[in-house]
Amino acid sequence: MIISKFSKNKGFTLVETLVAISILLIAVVGPMSLIGDALHKLYYAKDEIIAINLAQEGIEAVRQARDSNMLSGSQWMAGLTPGYYVVDVSGSPVPLLDSRPCPGLCTTEGLPVYLDVATGLYRQSATFTATQFSRIVRIENAGLGSDERRITSTVSWRTGGNSGTITVIEYIFKWALP
Repeated sequence: MIISKFSKNKGFTLVETLVAISILLIAVVGPMSLIGDALHKLYYAKDEIIAINLAQEGIEAVRQARDSNMLSGSQWMAGLTPGYYVVDVSGSPVPLLDSRPCPGLCTTEGLPVYLDVATGLYRQSATFTATQFSRIVRIENAGLGSDERRITSTVSWRTGGNSGTITVIEYIFKWALP
């Protein structure tokens, strides 16, 4: 009689193998989905930071125009009547912000913002690379006197399936006598 060295009790059964594979899948898929979600949130946060800076840049453009007017002896809000404005970056080697009235029917949805890849500056001129951002700056009379304006800069964007909007509001004043 020959005794087999192999026993029926050694090795894995099909059920044991399926259970082991299921446990491994649960252990791998969970962390991978968390990583995917974290990456999406990272990209959204990056775009949110860019949007905050673009919104603040809109405020700074109006402030720069006011200061330039006052330092040159012009009327403090010359060229900046209440309404909607496009803010663009121009000038070299030091970038200057340029604000001009919105063309056509420009309202709260804003106009697209483009990236000048050569300089790394965001512009509102369609000759550059399109981005997911749009921006609009609104100037309104504030208060009873004529020495105060309310500036609202709104930037909207879309990251993946999520959209966001940042609005920065600031009041500017006539800070010098004529």
